[in-house]
Amino acid sequence: MKKIIHYCYFFVLFSCSTQLYIPVESTDTTSIVELKQGRQAYVNNCASCHQLYLPNKFDNKVWMDNLNEMQARAKITDADKKLIYQYLINAPKIK
Repeated sequence: MKKIIHYCYFFVLFSCSTQLYIPVESTDTTSIVELKQGRQAYVNNCASCHQLYLPNKFDNKVWMDNLNEMQARAKITDADKKLIYQYLINAPKIK
């Protein structure tokens, strides 16, 4: 039974993470490496407790509020919080 739960967890984790955009170029303020690290930190730290929200779901202020609220619970370092934030706010805008 534990194996089934384990497989289900990873299926959900990876099925959600594939819908998130994958950075393909840097921005004026953030390198491609940092954006990819931010994506990985978002998937690794946030999906273990709840569904991942698409970056365009919230505006910059709401993302920062969410990260500030969740930082202690998720045990996210300041450096990881910054990477996650940069990843989330630099998502391509949906028109």
